[in-house]
Amino acid sequence: MKLRPEQIHSQLQKQVLPVYLVSGDETLLVQETCDAIRAAAREAGCSERELMHVDKKFNWDELIASSAEMSLFAERKLIELRIPSGKPGTEGSKAFNQYLESPSENILLIVAGKIDKASTNSKWFKALDQAGAVIQVWPIDQRELPRWISQRVKQQGMDIDHEALGLLCDRIEGNLLAA
Repeated sequence: MKLRPEQIHSQLQKQVLPVYLVSGDETLLVQETCDAIRAAAREAGCSERELMHVDKKFNWDELIASSAEMSLFAERKLIELRIPSGKPGTEGSKAFNQYLESPSENILLIVAGKIDKASTNSKWFKALDQAGAVIQVWPIDQRELPRWISQRVKQQGMDIDHEALGLLCDRIEGNLLAA
């Protein structure tokens, strides 16, 4: 299922899915989305977190082995897989399909860079979308930035006047972390 970052909290309150793919270039929104998923996984009994970084030397069999091995200290674990390029390649695609074919109590969180249009039509992407949730994080454009900042200010229990909001939007140049 495809979700927007602002929908993740309501989805997690209903059910924690077995697989989440979070992708995009907007660092703050990707991080906040992943934090929400991690917190929900902890509440769902994942007291262990295993972090894997995919690079050119990554062995995809580690993902399958990790999902199959039992933990000494936890019933379930969160397996977090980071793919900076956004493309798992042929071996990664096979590993995802194999992972999804064998049921697991674990939760898989894939954090990827921006995924291109061709990859969204690939077999691995569609399989992940079918098994869990895909959250593609898009940058906040200049027109939406004042609304986004205003919303964030209100969440902190503060107010901002129109002039200050305009000045802030001009100064941060779209950098949400700076905002």
